[in-house]
Amino acid sequence: MTIGRTGSKPFLELEDSLGTFDDLVTIKTRGKRRREIIEQIRCNLESWMKNPHFESVRTSPLDLAIVARVSPGRMKNQDIDNIAKVVIDALKKSDGESRFLFYDDSQVVRLLVWKLQEQKYAGYNTDSLTISFRIHDNRKQMILVEPEVM
Repeated sequence: MTIGRTGSKPFLELEDSLGTFDDLVTIKTRGKRRREIIEQIRCNLESWMKNPHFESVRTSPLDLAIVARVSPGRMKNQDIDNIAKVVIDALKKSDGESRFLFYDDSQVVRLLVWKLQEQKYAGYNTDSLTISFRIHDNRKQMILVEPEVM
């Protein structure tokens, strides 16, 4: 069962995900913009990360999947490891922060990050980010699936 907010377009999530979030956000990974993006992700995910169903997850080892759809112009210059760092920093607890999914990034046992080129739509030049997670189970592979629409 997927708990979270998702956009209307097709997206990919971690198989057996406990939570999925899909949002329009452009990941900037340098200087002041990095801090602004972390805050934007936290703000956008605030109600999602406060979900009471996630309480048992906060102290568990996790599998985390990040799918970043970037504009054609940024595809070549956006480093995938920096995308992962920004998202993980936004999801982990920091001093005085009440918006978090897990306490420490050491809880992420496996990480799957996929950078895709966003489809060009007339008049749009936006990136999107899909985050999904589950409690780690070493018997399961990390597979991205297109969830069924209900």
